[in-house]
Amino acid sequence: MDLGQQPWGNHFLPMAAEAVAPVYPLDLLVCTDCWMAQISYTVPKEVMFVEHDYVSGTTKSLRRHFEGVAELIKNRVAFGAGDYVLDIGGNDGTFLQSVQHFGIDTLNVESGSRQATLSQQAGVPTLNAFFNAETAADIRRERGPAKVIHGSGVFFHLEELHSVFRGIKELLASDGFVVAEFIYFPGMIEGMAFDQIYHEHLTYYAITTFDRLLARHGLKIVDAELMPIHGGSCIAWITHADTVPESAAVAALRQKEQALGLETLELYRGWADRIAALRDKLVALVHGLRRQGLTIHALGAPVKGSTILNYCGFTTDDIACAVEINELKVGKRVPGAGLPVYHQDRVPPPDAYLLLAWNFREEALARLGDFRAKGGKIIVPLPAPEII
Repeated sequence: MDLGQQPWGNHFLPMAAEAVAPVYPLDLLVCTDCWMAQISYTVPKEVMFVEHDYVSGTTKSLRRHFEGVAELIKNRVAFGAGDYVLDIGGNDGTFLQSVQHFGIDTLNVESGSRQATLSQQAGVPTLNAFFNAETAADIRRERGPAKVIHGSGVFFHLEELHSVFRGIKELLASDGFVVAEFIYFPGMIEGMAFDQIYHEHLTYYAITTFDRLLARHGLKIVDAELMPIHGGSCIAWITHADTVPESAAVAALRQKEQALGLETLELYRGWADRIAALRDKLVALVHGLRRQGLTIHALGAPVKGSTILNYCGFTTDDIACAVEINELKVGKRVPGAGLPVYHQDRVPPPDAYLLLAWNFREEALARLGDFRAKGGKIIVPLPAPEII
């Protein structure tokens, strides 16, 4: 799938800056040896994951989800003296704060400088570094093995993919678990969620392909559950190979993936064609509203929103601005499309919002009840463009 030349979706620059975010190829490929879906170009991790504006604690839905995952871990894992939960790429510490609520020790390994500072300020022990085999060895010497290693939306970010899993293998306690949360690739396909393709997401996991990767490092998926967060995610429980039998849930997901045709090129070619048709429909819908003289703002400026805006070729002629509650993005421009980002409470509402954070649809619709009651429209781009 060719999504064109696009900037790194989190490369927000100040409105007054003359610089333009550089662009890179954004192509989705699939390997016909291991059937891992992946993008063709890697923006260096030091560019994407040191100075960026994403903060996980700004979304109520995500905080509630993390509280639920923390409870799952507390109920499933027997913690003893000296045991701890390590979060790879734990951002501002939102997840680990939920873990701490149960009296469990924690460690956040976070590469983002702002996010690591926020995590420390929230009372979460934090190492400002990239997680890899060397980092894991240092942590094991200082803290001992980790009872649980958690990662939410990080295992597809890994430029040092094999170094990270070597580190996990070395650091994970013999009776410990990796709790991996990831966008479920078959769900992306079924839900038309092409906006999850961006430069931070280097790989796209299904149970079958992820387990194939893990086997190279003496690890395996032993249980899994699909969750609605982020438009369709999977929580996989991973441990050392041969220590725990595989659950019926994992076997069922494997069968589903085989039935979907996950290891056939026809699946991916057909998906690419459907995505191109979806783009054309969304562009026609937005242009139709503009011809009626209606103003449109993007609601939210998530990184995946940059994929939608740039693939559709939208500019300020189509969408006047984006509105956000994340202060780190306010006063900047959406990379590529160039939309200025204002705080949602500081600009008059438009006639219609384009809901880029469509995966938090219910939360957004509830928050915009008054807007809708006065005739305001919500454009939901995925899984099929519609006006509410």
